[in-house]
Amino acid sequence: MQAHCGRPILSFMPWKTRYGSLAVRIYRSLIDPLLFPIRPKIVRLCRDLGVREILDIATATGAQCRALGRAGIAATGLDLSEEMISAAQSIGGRDTRYVHGSAYELPFEDGSFDASLLLLALHEHTEGERRVMLGEAIRVLQPAGWLIVADYTKPRHSALHLPWQMIRLIEEAAGPEHRSGFKDFIRRGGLDGLLERHGLEFRHRARSHFGAVGVAAASRLN
Repeated sequence: MQAHCGRPILSFMPWKTRYGSLAVRIYRSLIDPLLFPIRPKIVRLCRDLGVREILDIATATGAQCRALGRAGIAATGLDLSEEMISAAQSIGGRDTRYVHGSAYELPFEDGSFDASLLLLALHEHTEGERRVMLGEAIRVLQPAGWLIVADYTKPRHSALHLPWQMIRLIEEAAGPEHRSGFKDFIRRGGLDGLLERHGLEFRHRARSHFGAVGVAAASRLN
């Protein structure tokens, strides 16, 4: 549901370049409102952790960066889509800046931030791509920095869980690569499975969207 590494979210989006102007409009009118409940939770978590400067990987229209900036946390948003970055820059926001670049090869030096955020940025990728993205997110952290990951976690009784069914329908409507990544991510245990497979020991946990989205934070010192 974020703009991740230039892959389309909805297969019917008729643009010639990845994440064009139509994608920006859809994000601002549909995706950003759907993600609204998780944004203050991430801000509170960052405050509790003492985060001062954070990198939001796959920032899309920069909504999370703006929420962080309003809380006095300097936020850098990165996205592969030039159109998304342009839209984020045009909206602006306190203590925010936006950079065009790939989550597979972040254009920052080692230790540039005291936190990295991957908000719904991993589920649509292959397992190998997830590993690269996590490695890059950790690489740019300061020695005592925090890795924050928010992604899907399949709730119990999912057939009766309305938020989960909405999420599933959106993911099913996505392009084939995105859809395949989502199904693989859930089959492997969602966020909890990801943390276990990659040996990430998280100290802080939270939930959003009635348990359909999990948030976890780990110190690089773990």
